[in-house]
Amino acid sequence: MKKILCIVLCAVLLCPMLSAFSCAADKTEKCDCPNAPIIRVNGLGASIYDANGKRVQAADFETILTTIVKAIPLVPGLLTGRLTARETEKLVEIADGFFDELGLDENGDPIGGQAVHMVYPTEVDHENGQIICFDYDWRLDPFDSAEKLRDFVVYIEKLTGHDKVFLIGESMGTIIMDTYLSVYGFDDIAGVIWYNGGYKGILTCSDSFSNQNTISAETMGAYLKQVGATSGSTFLYDLMCALSDSGFLAEAMSGILKGAYSLNDEGYLQDFLVRNIGRFPGFWSFIEYEDFDAAIEYAFPTPELKATYAKLIARVTRYHTEVSANVDKLMKTAEKKTGKVGVVCGYGSLLPPVTHEEYLQSDSVIGTREESNGATCAHVGETLGAGYRQKVSDGHNHISPDNLIDASTCIFPDKTWFVKYHMHHFSNDGYSADIIRRIFLSKGTFTVFSDKDYPQYMILNKEKTELSPLTAATDEDRTPENGFGYQVFTIIFKVNAFFLQLFKHIAGSFRE
Repeated sequence: MKKILCIVLCAVLLCPMLSAFSCAADKTEKCDCPNAPIIRVNGLGASIYDANGKRVQAADFETILTTIVKAIPLVPGLLTGRLTARETEKLVEIADGFFDELGLDENGDPIGGQAVHMVYPTEVDHENGQIICFDYDWRLDPFDSAEKLRDFVVYIEKLTGHDKVFLIGESMGTIIMDTYLSVYGFDDIAGVIWYNGGYKGILTCSDSFSNQNTISAETMGAYLKQVGATSGSTFLYDLMCALSDSGFLAEAMSGILKGAYSLNDEGYLQDFLVRNIGRFPGFWSFIEYEDFDAAIEYAFPTPELKATYAKLIARVTRYHTEVSANVDKLMKTAEKKTGKVGVVCGYGSLLPPVTHEEYLQSDSVIGTREESNGATCAHVGETLGAGYRQKVSDGHNHISPDNLIDASTCIFPDKTWFVKYHMHHFSNDGYSADIIRRIFLSKGTFTVFSDKDYPQYMILNKEKTELSPLTAATDEDRTPENGFGYQVFTIIFKVNAFFLQLFKHIAGSFRE
């Protein structure tokens, strides 16, 4: 009876895909239009479902609320940085709970039939540049996702009657796309775009895996001020500034950071990493190539752990050996074979404040230097300097009007675009679609000099509704002025900082 039920369930799950493939098979006639279909490999975030069709996620509202309630008894220990052994076990249990439903086994494989439900289109308006999205299970081995992308590419080619497709990778999608190109080559690729890409690694993840995280009240305060400034809310900006400037944030973080470093020294954070996101091969692809060996040693420091996780280690090593180490070669090959390449990235924002390199330019998630594959960037709050000269002379000016970026050192100086204040990282706006279509569908090669409306440097306006060329006239300081609320919040937080200090002193005395 169980066998029959399994067969029926498999048939139900496979029917939509088989139906889609049958539609593609019916449309094998050659298309005469000049526009190959455009496939966008989406970034991290596709919904994952269990074998019963229920959506699983790391932390829904109920989980977060339950976690807060469970954590209340731990507050004194967290604030003083003096957790007892029992409290430490409870903290680890709470943290593990965030990954219960998404967890993978020691090999990096799903537990219990988890999967992303990919929808195959039955009609594609590729003649007019429709962008077709491809999703995947972002936890898994990029090679597994690349294999599924291959099936999707073949399907779209049959559906549209073309023997080539354009590929655009966005964020984590650039990793899946590069893995695809490494395995399947360029025979059916008409062009490639890396958009807000993590293909050179993501510093926040790389530092976490290689034990290089640093955090301070100063960098956290700067990041919170940025969040307030970009929110468009004077209330929130005043609140974040007062939180940092009053000393309350530093007082609150001092004990927490002390406790965090203690947990790290005692091996708890390493254990947590291995049990949870350390089992996600997809997350290992975010590690910068130079940090990979250190990450392996931090996550798996003993021969016993290396033996237990041997298959996982082999998987993630394969990605870094075959793909990550050869990204530059892949990109140059794409340019040589297709002539239709482009890189689009953001800048003007701080990274989350947990990296060993503070104040790097980023789109708020990935560093601009990595997204652009080589741009020379001033730190946030600084410039390249009044006497700065372009590093690579190629007859063109590649220095941004605000003197923050020198694109001459990029892998594609003439084919790399920068958008200032593109804070949302994932970019499904009109500009994104336009620049994609212009790079892919324009006659000849489209560069940063091809259209005055799409120069190398763009800026997102304050209303976050449209972009325009960045010039001295359009550039502006986005830092708002503090309002009356800042004075009120500062007084409140200063008083709270005093009582917090007193509370920590009393709680610490009782815990000694």
